[in-house]
Amino acid sequence: MMITASQLRAARGMLDWTRNDLAKAASLSPETIKNIEHGVFRPQEATADQIRRAFAMHDVEFTDDEGIRFNREGIKQYSGADEFKRFMDDVYTVAARDPEAVEGGKNPIYVSNVDDRLFVEHLGIEFINMHAQRMSELKNVKVRVLVGMDEKHQVPEALHHIEYRRNNSQATGDVPFYVYGDKFAVLMFNHKPSPQIVVINSKLVSSAYRAQFDILWKNTEK
Repeated sequence: MMITASQLRAARGMLDWTRNDLAKAASLSPETIKNIEHGVFRPQEATADQIRRAFAMHDVEFTDDEGIRFNREGIKQYSGADEFKRFMDDVYTVAARDPEAVEGGKNPIYVSNVDDRLFVEHLGIEFINMHAQRMSELKNVKVRVLVGMDEKHQVPEALHHIEYRRNNSQATGDVPFYVYGDKFAVLMFNHKPSPQIVVINSKLVSSAYRAQFDILWKNTEK
C-alpha cells in the first residue's frame, strides 16, 4: 500500500509531529520526509514500511482508501515475517518508553518457550543483531527467558540485558509468549503466513502471566 503526501501530513498532524520527529522515529532524513510531502517523489516500499512502522508504534495506521486512523484496540494481530519485525519494534518501543521496564529492571520483559532458530529464520540475522544492539543500549533493561531443558543457547557477553533459565515444567505449555509492559503476546509459528502473533493490551492479563512466570523463574536453573 502506497503512502500519499496528504496521508503523511495528516498522520503527522494526528501526533503533532514535526518532520524531524517523524524522521527520527522512522530512521530517515528530514529531507526525505519533506520531498515525499511535497510530491517530489513517492517513497520506495522499504521507505514506506519504515514510515508505517513508526506511526504504528504510536497507534496510527494508514487505510486502503488513502486515509488514516487511530487503532487503539485491546487486541492486535501481526501476520508474516514483515509484521514480525513490527512486533519486535513494538517490544523495543515499549521498553524504551516504560520507566518500570528500563529503570532498574523493575518490570522486565518475560519470554517463554522461544526457539531462537525460528527467530533467525523469520527475522534474519541482520535484524536480530540490530534489535539486540538497540535493546542492550537501553539503560538497565532486563529480559528474562525461559527455555526447554533440551534447548542450547549461547548468549554473547555484550547482551548483558538477557538472562536465560531452563524450565523443566510444562506449566507454561509449548506456545511461545512475551510479556512486555502491559502487553501479553502469543507467537504461533505453525500458522500461515508464519508467524501469527496476537497481542493483548491488558494490565490484568499481563500481570497474571507475570505472576505465573515469576513462580517458575524462582524454581529454574540458570
